[in-house]
Amino acid sequence: MPAHHPQARQLEALRALLPPSEIFEPGQKEFKEQSSPWSTHAELHPHLVVQPTSLSSLQKATKFLYASTLDFAVRNTGTGSASARDVILSTHSFKSFHFDPLAETVTLGAGCAWGDVDAALEQQAPGFAVVGARCPWVGVTGSALVGGLSWLSHEFGLISDPRNLLDVQVVLAQGRTLWASAEPELLWALRGGGGNFGVVTALKLQAHPYTDRIFSGFLVIPYTSLVACARAVAAMAARSSDPKVAMHVVNQGPGIGMPDPGPKPGLAILMYDARGEAHARSAEAFKWAFELDGAVEVGMGEMSLRRIHALAETFRDFQGSNMFWLCAPLVAELDEGMLVRAWGWYEESVEACAGLGVGSTVLLEFMQEGAYGSSGSRASTAWPHGEKDGKTGRRHVMQLVLGCRPEGAPEDIRDLVMQRFQLAGEQIAGAGKSLGEYHVGFLHEWNDVREIYAENYDKLVLVKRKYDPENRFNKSVDLVGGSVGERTNG
Repeated sequence: MPAHHPQARQLEALRALLPPSEIFEPGQKEFKEQSSPWSTHAELHPHLVVQPTSLSSLQKATKFLYASTLDFAVRNTGTGSASARDVILSTHSFKSFHFDPLAETVTLGAGCAWGDVDAALEQQAPGFAVVGARCPWVGVTGSALVGGLSWLSHEFGLISDPRNLLDVQVVLAQGRTLWASAEPELLWALRGGGGNFGVVTALKLQAHPYTDRIFSGFLVIPYTSLVACARAVAAMAARSSDPKVAMHVVNQGPGIGMPDPGPKPGLAILMYDARGEAHARSAEAFKWAFELDGAVEVGMGEMSLRRIHALAETFRDFQGSNMFWLCAPLVAELDEGMLVRAWGWYEESVEACAGLGVGSTVLLEFMQEGAYGSSGSRASTAWPHGEKDGKTGRRHVMQLVLGCRPEGAPEDIRDLVMQRFQLAGEQIAGAGKSLGEYHVGFLHEWNDVREIYAENYDKLVLVKRKYDPENRFNKSVDLVGGSVGERTNG
């Protein structure tokens, strides 16, 4: 870029604004670490990474970038797919942790990943847990601002619910910093409305007394037991309402540290029973699963939340090496054929592009009613969830991940993936039906933002225009335009 180019002059002014230790350039190890996206398709090759180490530096950088014409993205940590053509503004240095035993609250820096929080809780707040994501590499901030699901959600709701996300510290467009509770409409918008209102620096969460002896681990099941497993999962959904019992049902493959099994993968059930092993093996919980033909236990036992979350570490191996897209339709009712249809969708996806077998996943997150029904009302958070029109607020999540190595991927791979996602709703729900709802954290351009935010959309747009009048915090969901850009899932 020529030195006289307006962008070049602004980049030079930004360099002069901050200490050299807070600026990373291409070629530096820190630059690669802080700019490489989780999914390679999201790479926009920024010129700088700015990583302030103090609140005052972050305020300066935010004010400067907002007033500039530079394309920038705010990046916390974790999945880290946020990218920009000019500057990444990283809050990676904000990794504080404070537990208040009297109020039973935890205040976290925006740069923490949930693995950092797990370790700190065990050391500084034994016997307590927060409603946080189930993967240690997921960032605290990104997950909290888009709903956020946890093993504890069945009992205490989403991360963004008012009973869990108590407050958020934000640097606003002009550098002004506040705790959002001082301006309640902003806190409301941050609870599920995403982070495009400013730069989040800290979050205050409610801590809950919780056991550290949870029965978990994988039960590996052959493909030949798919139909029987699908029926049993549906039966459990119909009868189970225990908020301390949950599970994930996922395809076998690289995502859980297993070899690629081909287009017809077996299943793995990641069990979760906070009542302990005896209960997990009983008819009240997972006796049916242990009795499936060919079922094999892998690493099962009683363990802490930190150890359960660590079971997802294998997925981190894909960071920066694969192209990934994720879609998360919500399922109100599980019928006996839904898992079979989901596996059929996966098989057809791999047949459409064999390379998708390396990084693709079908993951049913079996949720109890309390997960989506604890926010008080659909108006209490920006993303409305829970009971609607007298119907139960229970939702399961069907996470659909399609990914492949960039080498050898067809030029139209993204279009193919979007087509597969759009077909998934009706194919998995069944003929003449549709899954309809989608998790707000994983949206694409074919999702209707107005439909996602429903009755809260108009209010959310007003808050957005107040705090970001120039729409400079514009990555991913464009609330003002009612559209979704190319989603980076970061």
